[in-house]
Amino acid sequence: MNLFRIFTAVYRTSSFSRAAEELDLTQSSVSNAITRLKSTVGQELFIRVGRGVKPTASAMDLYQQLAPAMSTIEQVTSSFAAFDAASSERTFYVYASESAIQLLQGTVEQVLQDLAINIVFREPPLIEEELQMELQLEKVDLALDIWLPESAAFKSQKVMQDQLVCVARKAHPRIQGGLTQDQYFNEKHIIFKMRRYNLSVADLLTKQVLPARQMHSEQSSILSMMSVASKSDALAIASKSYADEYAELFGLQVFDLPFAAEPIEYYMVWSHKLQQNPANIWLRQQLQLAIKLRGLG
Repeated sequence: MNLFRIFTAVYRTSSFSRAAEELDLTQSSVSNAITRLKSTVGQELFIRVGRGVKPTASAMDLYQQLAPAMSTIEQVTSSFAAFDAASSERTFYVYASESAIQLLQGTVEQVLQDLAINIVFREPPLIEEELQMELQLEKVDLALDIWLPESAAFKSQKVMQDQLVCVARKAHPRIQGGLTQDQYFNEKHIIFKMRRYNLSVADLLTKQVLPARQMHSEQSSILSMMSVASKSDALAIASKSYADEYAELFGLQVFDLPFAAEPIEYYMVWSHKLQQNPANIWLRQQLQLAIKLRGLG
């Protein structure tokens, strides 16, 4: 049973060292366990590639048979971990996009005001594989993002939906009270570049291929983008809830987009093995409460 547990960890992390870290074992213990399992099943299981390992066809077949049962066992074990919010001093770590952090941070603090528990928001890493790895290693407890995982190693739940809008400064010389498609494409644009996807938010969520836009500047922060929009004639795209929150502060007009765009859908994502974990369940509930109190659900 222990060999299977170590095998699935190595398979998921593609690394003996990361599997050792996840399981709180030494790297040599993990290596020895894989050697023993290899001897037991009579098949090569992993091939070294660079600093990691790659599963063989035999390992892939074995993992497909083991993964559901091992996941169930981990969930059962995790469900026995006691958690009392009233007496806990635990700090939870949550990966979230800049807009989600700005919208929820204050409300989460209100929800936790009578508790010693802390929820720390962090912006996610640029590389998606790194985000997944840190969730699997439980370095973070949960992610709140537009990312929806395909792997069975994660569970997810849609918790928020928003839409894109266009913003322009109130004293814009050509745009007042409404925005047509011609007006939109005739102006210069502040492009918000989503770092992890290496795309602009408009290109990621629009339903059509957009014509080339005149670029004014490129930003990776929504707040800095809105600040630049307030001091120039350039247009910017942001989420409606975020724009509504800060439009008055920055002196901006908010318009519906003059073209079709997909909604922005936010998901809570957590490790499958924490599905029945009381502390993780409590964390999900508090975030959902904060979302509901902000009117974002």
